[in-house]
Amino acid sequence: MSKTAVRRVLFKSFWAVIGLAIAVSLFKLAFTGSTQDADGAPLTPTGKIPPEEVVVEKGTISNSLTVDGTIVIDKPVSATSSVTGVLAHRFAETGAKVKKGDKLFQVRAEEETAEAEPVEEPVEEEPGNVDDAAGDGDRDDAPVEPPAPKPIYHWYTVVAPATGIVGNYAAELMGEVTEDGVVVSIRPTTFHAVGAISPLDRYRLASNPDRATVTIESGPKPFTCTDLSIGDAATETITSDEPEGEMMEGEPGAEGDSGAGARISCLVPEKVTVFDGLTMTMAIDAGKSDGDVVTIPVTAVTGLVGDGTVWVVGEDGTPTEQPVKLGVTDGKLVEVTSGLKAGDSVLRYVPGSKESGGGMGDGMTEEMPAGEM
Repeated sequence: MSKTAVRRVLFKSFWAVIGLAIAVSLFKLAFTGSTQDADGAPLTPTGKIPPEEVVVEKGTISNSLTVDGTIVIDKPVSATSSVTGVLAHRFAETGAKVKKGDKLFQVRAEEETAEAEPVEEPVEEEPGNVDDAAGDGDRDDAPVEPPAPKPIYHWYTVVAPATGIVGNYAAELMGEVTEDGVVVSIRPTTFHAVGAISPLDRYRLASNPDRATVTIESGPKPFTCTDLSIGDAATETITSDEPEGEMMEGEPGAEGDSGAGARISCLVPEKVTVFDGLTMTMAIDAGKSDGDVVTIPVTAVTGLVGDGTVWVVGEDGTPTEQPVKLGVTDGKLVEVTSGLKAGDSVLRYVPGSKESGGGMGDGMTEEMPAGEM
C-alpha cells in the first residue's frame, strides 16, 4: 500500500474517533446531565432563581403622561332664584348668548309687614254730650281707621352661572318663582377634554399641573387646554346635575369599560373648533429632572412617592435594605435624590414581588416585607 493511501486511512480513522467521542459526550449530557459545577462540587437543584442586579446610573427623567379620551360638551347649568317672589325683569331673553357673570333676570320679593294693632271700640256717650262741632252728626273725636301699609319690595338680580345660550324660562314676566327653584338653564357652548387615568398614575401628577396639550387626529393643530382637574373636581365640572357616579354615554369609564381609575379633564379654549364625541389624546407635562440625576428602575424600589426602600447588593453579594429619598418618575425610572450613588448595585426587583419570581436571595429571610408595586 502506498504512503498516500495509508495517510488517507489514518486521517479518516482519526476523525471517526473524534466524532464518536463527541457523540458519546452529547448522549451523556442529554440523558444523564452534569452533577458537578466548575469547581467539581456537586450541584443540588434549589428551584430558586438567583436575584437579578442592576447598576445605578445617572440620567434625565421626563415625567410626561399621555391619556386617551373624548371631547365632551358641557352639560346645561341651572340658574335658580334665591328668594320666593315674581319674575320682574329678564335681562337676557331665550336664545341669547351670555357669558358667565352676565345679568340674567331679576326677582321681586315682597317684605312681610307687621299686622296693625286692633282699634278699641269707642265708648258711647250720653245724648247731648256728643262732640259734634262740625254739625255733621259724626263724632269729632271718633278713632280713624289707619291706612293699609304699603308693601315693601326688594329686587334680587341673578347672573349667568356659565357661558352659553339662554334656554326657556320656567315663568312668564310677573309670574311666581320659588326659592331655589330653577328659573332658566344655560346651554354651554364650551367643551372639556375628558379622559381616565389609573390610580397609580395620580402619584405622577402630585405636582398638580394645570394644563395639558390636546391632539385630535385630522382635527385642529394641537392646542393647550387649561383648568386641568382630576377626580371629583372633574366629575362635578362635567356631569353637572347628573346623579353622583353616573357616567355620560361615550365617556371613558362608561359601561363597557373597566371603570377603574380617576377622571381627568381640562377646558378647551373657545377659539378652537371642536365637536362633541371627538376622540383625542391628552399629553400632560408633570415635571422633569434637573439635569443628570441618579436613577433606578421603579421595580427596584418599594414606595414611589417621597420616601422608598431599595436593596443594595454588597461586595459579598448580600442584599441589604436601604432607605432612599425619591423624586420625579416617568413610570419606568425614578429619581433617587439621596441614599444611592451612581455605580451602586441594587436588586432589579423588590424581594418577594411577582417579577422577582418570589424567591429570596442569599441572606434573605421569608419574613422580609414584600415589595409594593
